[in-house]
Amino acid sequence: MRMHSGLDLRGTTRRHPVTAAACAVAGAVIAVAVAAVVVFQPFHRAPPDDCSAGELTVAGGTDVSLNSQRRSLIEDWNGGDRGARPKARLTEVSPLSDQQHSQLKAVEESGSCAYDVLILDGPWTAGFAAGGFLRPLDDIGSRPPDTKGFFPKGLAMGSYDHRQYALPFNLDVGLLYFRDKAKRPATPDAWPDDRYTAQLGDYEGLTVNALEAVWNHGGAGLLTGTAGTGRAELRDRVQPALEEVAKRMTRSGSPLLTSFQLGYQEQETIEAFARGGDDLAMRLWPYAYRNLANEPGLRDGGRLRFTVAAPPGDTVLGGQTLAISRHSRHAADALALIEYLTGDEAQKRLYSCGGFVPARASVFGLPPEPPRGAAATGIRTCSQLLKDDPRTRNDPDNPAGEPDAMTPERLTTLADAIVSALAGARPRPVTEHYDTFSTTFRGCARKIFSGEAVDAGRFAAAVEASLGGRAATC
Repeated sequence: MRMHSGLDLRGTTRRHPVTAAACAVAGAVIAVAVAAVVVFQPFHRAPPDDCSAGELTVAGGTDVSLNSQRRSLIEDWNGGDRGARPKARLTEVSPLSDQQHSQLKAVEESGSCAYDVLILDGPWTAGFAAGGFLRPLDDIGSRPPDTKGFFPKGLAMGSYDHRQYALPFNLDVGLLYFRDKAKRPATPDAWPDDRYTAQLGDYEGLTVNALEAVWNHGGAGLLTGTAGTGRAELRDRVQPALEEVAKRMTRSGSPLLTSFQLGYQEQETIEAFARGGDDLAMRLWPYAYRNLANEPGLRDGGRLRFTVAAPPGDTVLGGQTLAISRHSRHAADALALIEYLTGDEAQKRLYSCGGFVPARASVFGLPPEPPRGAAATGIRTCSQLLKDDPRTRNDPDNPAGEPDAMTPERLTTLADAIVSALAGARPRPVTEHYDTFSTTFRGCARKIFSGEAVDAGRFAAAVEASLGGRAATC
């Protein structure tokens, strides 16, 4: 799960920049507060009569789309021509990825019918399906949902055991951002070098960056999707790949070393890139493009002082899916809501107004499997999309009547980088034990990046155990 945060931007609610130490303290306070809610105020297990009320509940993490576009889309469903179908409301659980997973899973394990639609991180879908918490979509109504037009890799995030349990809500791919004088890597193993900054704090971002390091430094095809990765491969290819990247972090003053030592998450990475030297590069998700384009210090008249591109080699496929709780009493209506939220018009809004990567290729004027070198076409800005909409709210592109930062040309540039990156995007391991794997894998990566001597055999045994659901350490 990614979290939008960073620089002060027009038309969005931003947090003031803080030091890494302050972030750590704030994160600890939030974690304690969330834990207190879980311990002292358990989730309401709605009685049956509550669940039969005429309302759909969509549950997920904090709506981090710009100007809360997810919430706006649900409000539009409520105000639109939905026939006799019930209204919907968005219930936000913890903003922290690990807590989101735990809280959503706890409600499903309780057998509560309080949630109808679940917003799940892509890697969680398999675990929720395997746990019996989700309804297969082809079990609902008289027809299966229409899956034409989605990027195939997005659809795969919602599939488990040859059945479709969810539709993709949005996608994510890793992109590389370059200041004017930054060096561009020509080959997969040329990045990261010591002039990159990335998300190397102890959270899912470290798992993502470590997986990309593995795939691009000798471990291609390992720890991805449903492909099995044996102990020998973990020992002989995965662990050495992490060691190789660790060597690039050792120079004093290296942005990579700073990112790791100060536990950078996304906010800190964006700030470091924006305020760093002209030779700096950064790995981050596509939403950062809009953040940076709105930063005065990164604009020179009508020109941006940075560029964006797909990385050479492989990157992590991210994103979220929409699934229906096994315990929902409104499954048919929930499916109709999901089809609305994943439809063309909603997906255009999520991209141009919300900053999310769409799940539908049609948003970019492309077929689901674009040919190599295909260019996006017909992309409109948020202002253009909302111009004739009577439900228009504050336009995140141009709230004060100032020139738009996200022009059609810039939205198209970003779209082309996204489409190119999707060609090399790989899913994280598809396992019902993904949370255990992620915790173990990034814990081992932290030791390696810290310069500790990690025995390759012990590394292999720990990661293999985590893929089977057994917690382990290096």
